[in-house]
Formats: sequence, C-alpha cells, structure tokens
Amino acid sequence: MIIHIMGASGTGTTSIGAALAKALSYNVIESDFYKWKQTVPAFQEMRPLEESNALLLEQIEKNKNLIIAGSLHANPVTFAYIDLIIYLYAPTRVRMRRIKRRDKLMGYNSMKQDESVRRNFKDFLWCAKNYDNLAFDGRSKLSQEYVISSCNAPVIRINTNKKFDKIMKELLTDLKSFEKLKQLNPNA
Repeated sequence: MIIHIMGASGTGTTSIGAALAKALSYNVIESDFYKWKQTVPAFQEMRPLEESNALLLEQIEKNKNLIIAGSLHANPVTFAYIDLIIYLYAPTRVRMRRIKRRDKLMGYNSMKQDESVRRNFKDFLWCAKNYDNLAFDGRSKLSQEYVISSCNAPVIRINTNKKFDKIMKELLTDLKSFEKLKQLNPNA
C-alpha cells in the first residue's frame, strides 16, 4: 500500500511519516528529497520536473509498502499509485514556531547565512504562513486539496496540534478502521 502523508509545512509530515513507517514496517521517503537537489543549506535548487517524477516513480515501483511524506502536488504522475492520503493540519502559529525551531535544530540557521539563503528562507516562511490563503503553484491548501480531489484514495485528516503520542494513537486507530473497511469491501 502507498500512503501519502501531506499537509502544510510544520504539520509534522516528516516526523509522523517516520514514526508511522516504523510502526507499520513500511519504507518511508521524503518527497522534498526527490524535488530538490541536495544542497547545503537545503532547498536552494529544484530538480527538473522530469527527473523528480522519474525518481519518485522508481521508489513507488520498488516498494510494495511505502509512505511518501511531504507534498506531491507538482508530481501528478504519482496520483494513480496512492492508496491512502493522511492529511495533517495545525494552526499557523504552531506551524511557524515548528519551522523556525527545525531550521535551528537541523543546523541550517538560515537567517544567519548569506543573502540568497536568507531570502529563500524568508520566502519559504511567507509561503508557509500563507498556506491557507494562497492559490499558487506551490505548497498551499488549494494545491493539496487538488491532490486529494485528483487521487482516487480515501483521506484521513489529523489535527497535529497535540502531543506526538496522541497524534500517533489517533492515526493508528484510524488506520485500523481503514484496514477493516478494506477487508469488508476491497473496492473501498
């Protein structure tokens, strides 16, 4: 089964994807790794779309049970493979605090880098802050609702503004319900 965990930046797609993969014994990949060239600091140069698509499809084909954490809105070739979507959400203030903390914890310290890195990080923060309001070709609520409406997959929605263990308990309970439904109706 291919599970896509998506949501605004700062909702926990990476952390929850890793924890869920461990709990289910699935492989997990981070979509950003396949969309962005690996630079230091990260997220400075995007891969060409054809390359990104090819890398993602290669992982999907190699893994029977896979969690894709992040956003696939720019990679519609992957939509047909998604069996379940987990959509994470949290208030903007919570997400922004998490993003800034993550930047420091990862050692990026983007606001202390050269002007181009600071500018890219400020642009990223602006987009993350305006996730609910934007209608652009980037990671926004509108782009992710497009993924949801384009995939023929059920959706589990989880509020991540709570302790991590409560999020995981809720998610695993919802997944058990989903599995029971699949057993009763394989076409569900």
